[in-house]
Amino acid sequence: MSNLFTLEFITVIIRLTTPILFASLASFAAAVTGIGNIAIEGIMTMSALFGIIGSNLTQSAVLGTLIGVLIGVVIAMSIAFFSMRLGANAVLVGIAMNTFSSSLALFILYQFTGEKGSSASLLAPTLGSWNIPVIKDIPILGTLLSGHLVLVYVSVILALLFYILTYKTPLGMRMRACGLNPDAAKTAGINVQRLQVLSLIFSGIFAALGGIYLSMNYGKIYVNGIVAGQGWMGIAANGVANGSYGLLLIAALVFGAFRAFAIKVNIPRFGDLVGAVPYFAVFVTIIALAIINTIKVKKGNVAEQ
Repeated sequence: MSNLFTLEFITVIIRLTTPILFASLASFAAAVTGIGNIAIEGIMTMSALFGIIGSNLTQSAVLGTLIGVLIGVVIAMSIAFFSMRLGANAVLVGIAMNTFSSSLALFILYQFTGEKGSSASLLAPTLGSWNIPVIKDIPILGTLLSGHLVLVYVSVILALLFYILTYKTPLGMRMRACGLNPDAAKTAGINVQRLQVLSLIFSGIFAALGGIYLSMNYGKIYVNGIVAGQGWMGIAANGVANGSYGLLLIAALVFGAFRAFAIKVNIPRFGDLVGAVPYFAVFVTIIALAIINTIKVKKGNVAEQ
């Protein structure tokens, strides 16, 4: 337990929270216009793989990152096509994308490497860390704020920028109007479908960066099953937030802390149980949200009667 009261543990929380934060932003970005995106896990998986492959082919970590992001946007646009143009259920499309992505990633990995486990045979430049000038030399503060992986800082910057976009700009106001009441938004002359496509693009970018972080920043290699449910943690964090941006960030941090706890705490005979703590937290969250929504529906039915 002494491992929990160190600066190292805090830095572990920061690093493990980053992919969940990206996934949370991806879920929020889609939900803000009322369209929703359940395929975050699949997008993260495919972008993590194509980030490494792109980096290997171009021998550039930046170009690899851009290729991974492009894959995320393509998958998001596919969701928009199937759900908006063909009329398919967006949730079912997302689930299908998740299932298809995991199998497709395994196939593509085998074609490029001849292996089904990891991309260890691919020589791919990866994104590094950033030591902030001046701050890096300050005791304690330098350890907390400096020396993190590049996408850690990118996640914080994007979280701030997306908050400003959503709550402080006319575009954000129109996006939120689509989520609150699409019919009223249409009456006001807002192109709801166009903004929903835009929000899915944002969602795809955020999810892609979460996957790229896992393969090109944190792990520096793609491993089969690398996302390991972190996309669902982001969806659960957005569910907990229920439209509150502040709660979204807090929920992502809490899930990240659970993961750090599971990694750092070593309890003999209970290692597997401790490792399941983050996923148990997500399960409890989903059950609680289902119960709360059921109660709300029943109250609404009673009020109508």
